[in-house]
Amino acid sequence: MTAAVRTPINRKRIRDHFTYAFWKYALLVITGVFGWNLIYSVTAYRPPKDRKVDVYLVTSAVESEATERLAELAAPAFPDMEALNFMTIAMGAMDDYYANMQLTTYIGAQEGDLYLMPWDRFQTFARSGLFVPLDEWIEDGSLNLRGIDPGGGRLAVTDEDEDTSGELHIYGVPAETLYGLFDQGVDNRGLWIGVTAYSGNLPNAVKMAGWFISEFKTEKPQWLIDYEALQPDPVPDGETLPSY
Repeated sequence: MTAAVRTPINRKRIRDHFTYAFWKYALLVITGVFGWNLIYSVTAYRPPKDRKVDVYLVTSAVESEATERLAELAAPAFPDMEALNFMTIAMGAMDDYYANMQLTTYIGAQEGDLYLMPWDRFQTFARSGLFVPLDEWIEDGSLNLRGIDPGGGRLAVTDEDEDTSGELHIYGVPAETLYGLFDQGVDNRGLWIGVTAYSGNLPNAVKMAGWFISEFKTEKPQWLIDYEALQPDPVPDGETLPSY
């Protein structure tokens, strides 16, 4: 008869076990956390499109505290909405490859009900049909511009499905006078407001555009006037700065 080999469990054996098999437990924990996050992200409740408004701020870096504060400020004006999401795309320069790729990806996925973005990007996307004309809401008073001249926001966009060639419509509103955004940590200079044509919540997206105007349209702060006065004059097109 063969005697059974006894392997007594002691402190040294336990220590050796965890020393050489630690990676198995680490992998088990990581797999468990990943699996739980995956299950949560798939099953988490998401408000329907007509119960939320997603806003994208395409400007210089905005801190998360600022977007959270904007959501808190807007909440009382949208009591029927389940979610107000303010997100940012940090675009330091127009040739920022990563920021442009991120912006194009979001738009390609039809994300966002309202965008605030620089003019160069705004007019490009507007002519591509991203934004919906705002004339109807401006005329019936749903969108009060409070004296803001849409100016360049009047564009002639050709619709292949409709004979609209040559007709001027207001596709965006300049955010240049929304100086109150500075107090919220958002640089409004050069930004335009547009409502996406694919929005599943057009009435509240337009209402959000009006909220931005009514909430943040203020007189130009003196500190900004002083700052701009110290900046060098822009170089006219076709000319170059002298070298010394």
